[in-house]
Amino acid sequence: MKLIKNSLLAAAGLALVFTSSSFAADKSGSFTSKGRYKVSGSVKVSSGGKINISGFSTTPGPDLYIYVGNGSPSTLVAKLKKTKGSQSYSIPANLVGKISTVHVHCKRYNKLFGTAKVK
Repeated sequence: MKLIKNSLLAAAGLALVFTSSSFAADKSGSFTSKGRYKVSGSVKVSSGGKINISGFSTTPGPDLYIYVGNGSPSTLVAKLKKTKGSQSYSIPANLVGKISTVHVHCKRYNKLFGTAKVK
């Protein structure tokens, strides 16, 4: 009887682990250019709270930033480090698993340069 009770408790614990809302899988996608601006490269949003961008290139702009959101650039992450090459950014823990898009946006002129849909 004790073995059955322990097995049921263990199974219930596993169910809680796998249904926890804090679990988030890595997501990835590729940038698509917007308008006359050119953006290319791959994006990976990790469950550890990082955005990793590789093979990146963008049209230079005066005030480029990385934003995240769910379709539109709603949360500022950081100023873009460089217009070419790999780079990494940290995202707030409360956004991990909730992001569906990563954006390159010119803050000064409120222009979207490119978006990556991450799945």
